[in-house]
Amino acid sequence: MCFFKCFKANNTYDTEIEGMIDNTDNEEELYISDQVKLVYFSCTPSPDQDLINILNSLTKDTNIETFTSENKCIEYINSITTKLFLIIDDSPTNILIELIEPMKHIDSLFIYSSSSSSSSSVVNQNEHSYIINLCRDKKELMNSIQKSYEALDKQLGTFTIYNKEEKFMRDLSKDGGSFLYFQLFLNLLKYLPKTDEARNCMIRICRNYYRGNFNELKNIEEFDRTYRSIDAITWYTKDIFISKFINKIFRTENVDVLSQFSFYINDLSEQLQLKFLEFKQKQKGVVKLYQSLELNNNELIYFQNNIGNIISPNGYILTTNERSIAHDFLIKSAKKEDVARVLFQYEIDLYVVEKIVLADIREYSSCPEVLIDIGASFQIDSCQFNNEEDLWYIKVHAIDYSIPSAVQYIEYHKREMTQSNIVLMLGNLLIEMGEYTKAERYFVTILNSSNLNDEELACLFFYFGRISRLQGDFNRGIDSYNRAYKLHMNARPKRSASAGKALNGLGVIFNEQGKELKAEEYFQRAMKLYKKSLPKKHLDIAATLINLGTIDCDRQDYDQALVKYLRAKKIYDYSLPATHPSFALLKINLGNLYLAMGDYENAYKQYDSALKIQESSLPNNHPDIVRTLHNLAVVQTHRGINDQAKQYLERAEEIASKTLLSEHPVMNLLAKTNDFMVEYVYD
Repeated sequence: MCFFKCFKANNTYDTEIEGMIDNTDNEEELYISDQVKLVYFSCTPSPDQDLINILNSLTKDTNIETFTSENKCIEYINSITTKLFLIIDDSPTNILIELIEPMKHIDSLFIYSSSSSSSSSVVNQNEHSYIINLCRDKKELMNSIQKSYEALDKQLGTFTIYNKEEKFMRDLSKDGGSFLYFQLFLNLLKYLPKTDEARNCMIRICRNYYRGNFNELKNIEEFDRTYRSIDAITWYTKDIFISKFINKIFRTENVDVLSQFSFYINDLSEQLQLKFLEFKQKQKGVVKLYQSLELNNNELIYFQNNIGNIISPNGYILTTNERSIAHDFLIKSAKKEDVARVLFQYEIDLYVVEKIVLADIREYSSCPEVLIDIGASFQIDSCQFNNEEDLWYIKVHAIDYSIPSAVQYIEYHKREMTQSNIVLMLGNLLIEMGEYTKAERYFVTILNSSNLNDEELACLFFYFGRISRLQGDFNRGIDSYNRAYKLHMNARPKRSASAGKALNGLGVIFNEQGKELKAEEYFQRAMKLYKKSLPKKHLDIAATLINLGTIDCDRQDYDQALVKYLRAKKIYDYSLPATHPSFALLKINLGNLYLAMGDYENAYKQYDSALKIQESSLPNNHPDIVRTLHNLAVVQTHRGINDQAKQYLERAEEIASKTLLSEHPVMNLLAKTNDFMVEYVYD
């Protein structure tokens, strides 16, 4: 008898390309949120009540703050930290302008006056840290405030995405799966078309992020006006928005945003490759490059404790081939508390290492610099401290890192690229990575910025259904899958295979909800459509076979379940590389079958084998790993290996807390399993 409910692997078998979204056109009335304060300073003793009423109408829950005293107004502004809009009627004094100048949380200043002379003291916008709006009447003032709020809202949204903890590098010894997906992403980016839409999207994001930074906005305007592909390196070497922003994307590991910068990233990589060919003609053998860095204590401790580990820097690496330049820069730099000054030495043997691109870019720079392209891998050789110089020295050497069997996996994805919509495939890859929120954001961007045809829209609804299901939002998932199904079936000719995938997704949700008969009905309907439209060894047929097998297993019809699982395995053996995560999901279902039959040893073997595949091919915080760890905890409890069962469950809970919402069904099941394990052990 099975004492625990185990996770089934059918909940990821929607497979491949298709999509979702609530695409409503209802416009809500715009209100200024509590993220922004409205402060009204009246230059006369009697504030304009009509103006106060207008400003209050812009805020939904709070009234604006009104002042007639400069001192009290300044005191209030100093007391808060939220962004604010300051509205001043008539002509502000020079003293007031000077007092508000250092207040960085003032986003915008609105001067409301019918007289142009009132703006004379602040008319030069570039001299101030805030944005100045000159309004001649109340209608213009209201419109200006609304537009400024919309722009600030976009900027704050952009900050939310990009202003996260930055990671200098990724440890491949501990998280090879993330690196594998990163490589897949880079491969996909190369196939994205270079369009004006892609370029405009990147420009728009940069403008939102640097709103109010007049120098960078000027640089962005120049980039938009003059950029050419052959100038990619030139623009990177300028100490302005482009290099800062690109590296921020890599270091915050916002892989979903890479597609929005793909046209520039691809240009830069192509130009670096051309320069690398020139470099190899002049330089042979071992190349030594140097970089001056500042590391925090945790980063430094990592290098001290992980000699021999393999790392991949997040982003491009700007180095010099002259040690003295990097060394002297560090020696002259100011010492900071809790910050280590580090001289990095990169050693690259061009006769041995093939998976690296570096370019001598001194012709674009004021000093001898060498730029290393993204995706390089290094092994840590040493980390030593020099007391006399108060400097740390870290040495690494380049290697051609690859995960066992990863080449086969990458080649499989390359074949998929030739048959799929690359833009949608990028979003699907995010789902496979377990990055459900990023995937949804990516697909929403496509929905809002593209002219989609009927099939592409249906695919988006399919993906939104899959994302909602994986996040535990079953009602939304059902709605999205149904929309995808109807669009595919109403097409002429019908897209039967795609409609079958939507039915399969609905079946998965109904099975998760415990509606076994309804789930079986939808799986069978999917199979009928597949038989009309797909070859017998198609992956979608294997996926639905597994889902039908889970129903057989729940009904204790173990022989029929095993038959379906083995049929699916034959298809996978024929179509997939051995390290593909789908094999792990098949093994989990086999493990569930053995667990239900009371064959705990074979159940453990299947789960353990599944975990090894997932750890080599998925990011280390992937939700699928949570499910496998949970099942391992269950089976080890049955086997009486309680300490190991506890370790598995604790690890599952740790990953789930980072990747799943608190209301996700998995979180509830983990808690119940934890309680039951305690009772089971002591009974």
